[in-house]
Amino acid sequence: MRLVERHIIQKNYRFYAEIDGLCFLSKNLYNYANYLVRQSFIFDNISLSYYDLQRQLSTQVDYKAMPAKVSQQILMILDKNWKSFLAANEVYKQNLSKFNARPCLPGYKNKITGRNLVVYMTQAISKRQLKQGIINPSFTGINLKTLVPTLQIKQVRLVPRLNHYVIEVIYEKCEKQYELEKNRCASIDIGLNNLATFSCRRQPKLLIKPESNRS
Repeated sequence: MRLVERHIIQKNYRFYAEIDGLCFLSKNLYNYANYLVRQSFIFDNISLSYYDLQRQLSTQVDYKAMPAKVSQQILMILDKNWKSFLAANEVYKQNLSKFNARPCLPGYKNKITGRNLVVYMTQAISKRQLKQGIINPSFTGINLKTLVPTLQIKQVRLVPRLNHYVIEVIYEKCEKQYELEKNRCASIDIGLNNLATFSCRRQPKLLIKPESNRS
């Protein structure tokens, strides 16, 4: 299963300005790529795929402003948004009653205040630092201590919030299998006069009353 270790980055944190700049660059690439897809869809009725964008933008300034692996993730996010829109649009055409309005095209992020997600896969994270338990995304000065076993880390995400950022360390962990005794089960029913009613297969029913009702 996939789990997340979260680090809240407030404005007074030493890496805040750099993270803010990276999410701003991500917004620039997202908007430019979205412009190309929207123009193609509106005027030519063609939906550009991730691979189409990759070919067109690989030498573009906004694309090259970040490591290639990071820019590719931004285009993948946009591609996913467009696939969701196209799927919803097809359902809308077949059954209008399922919608209050026609699905909207994926929109632009604000030119000045807009920020976009930044994703670093393991290929874009310093291997030397990671061995020491430190997250260091490629070509950045960000150094963040993590408690996650390094071999379990799959990606690191810089997530914009309203007035702060969240660094998410995504990792995988094997689920533990427990041998449950199926003949033993219990249930709890929250009550009004009684706090709760508890019963189990092998024990008599037990009533739990609030403190105020106890003698």
